[in-house]
Amino acid sequence: MMHNFLCWALLLPFSVYAAPMQLEFLDEYIIPEELTISGNEVGGLSSIEYVDGKYLLIADDAQNPRYFQANIEIDQHKIKQVKFEKSYPLVSKDAKLGFVDPESLRAIPNTSDIVWCSEGSVKYQQAPAIYLQSSNGLSSFKLPKMFDISDTSGPRHNAVFEGLTLAHSGRGIWASMEGALKQDGEEANIKHGAMVRISYFDFATKQLDKQFAYYLEPLVKRPKAKADAFRTTGLVEILQVNKHQFLTMERSYTSGLKDGGNSVSIYLIDIEKATDIKTIASLTNQQYQPAKKTLVLDMATIKTQLGSKHIDNLEGMTFGPKLANGNRSLLMVSDNNFNAHGKQLSQVLLFEVKAL
Repeated sequence: MMHNFLCWALLLPFSVYAAPMQLEFLDEYIIPEELTISGNEVGGLSSIEYVDGKYLLIADDAQNPRYFQANIEIDQHKIKQVKFEKSYPLVSKDAKLGFVDPESLRAIPNTSDIVWCSEGSVKYQQAPAIYLQSSNGLSSFKLPKMFDISDTSGPRHNAVFEGLTLAHSGRGIWASMEGALKQDGEEANIKHGAMVRISYFDFATKQLDKQFAYYLEPLVKRPKAKADAFRTTGLVEILQVNKHQFLTMERSYTSGLKDGGNSVSIYLIDIEKATDIKTIASLTNQQYQPAKKTLVLDMATIKTQLGSKHIDNLEGMTFGPKLANGNRSLLMVSDNNFNAHGKQLSQVLLFEVKAL
């Protein structure tokens, strides 16, 4: 069945816009294999957060949900060192949360509180969740029925909450889906993209307050891939820039390729004129305005500048400290899947943010 694009006739991503910012690659740092902190292996790094001069990195490990605190020293636009200092559990041993699949973590400034998300497991009927971890313990945000797991609606397996970013107001958290809800249309493939939802949850009520649609690009076509290769794509991280704008990270993956099969792009989106879709049960055959979207960086264009000459499974990004020239830094991190699917890198990439 052909994918329904009737409601996307005015979809902005099909137009060309000049990106109002530029990311200039500065440096790459490869975290050593088999590094451990407090007996915990450093790996599965699915998000990175800069707060109070330190970095927090979540580990995508369902068996041992945790996050790390690290010091990343930047000197003369280079990463001088990455030192992991502590490992913290996300779930206490007596907690009864069921299956959790940690994907992203953000810190609430001027507090010791963090917000993190779990994809759960649609395959095993384990619900996704967004948690607030504070001195008062662990609490969860209330998810609307659209995120309930069922055969005909709700999230698809391994395509639920993947990205988080603290709202510009500081009063809530934005959570992005990796892929489309079943009721919103087909999954993205080589021929067409998909619509995914990005949702704002208020800290005071812990409920959904607003939501907008985001166009996920089609899978990147890799000509050297086998016909039966495993392919997937998704929105893997989001980072708010100002009141109306966000950076997004999309990663397309194709198995069996010598370069690892990852294609990653960074976009700038603007939601000022986007429709609030929180009350739209299904996006199919509906009229709405998605976020305006512009390409900032195709990571393939900087691959030769990397010491590893390799774009790995990038999943996290954060704004870092200001550089010596006064410009903001941005850092990315990759999830090596604990090398369960073959050799992968835990890489940290450093960029300079330039306004055009």
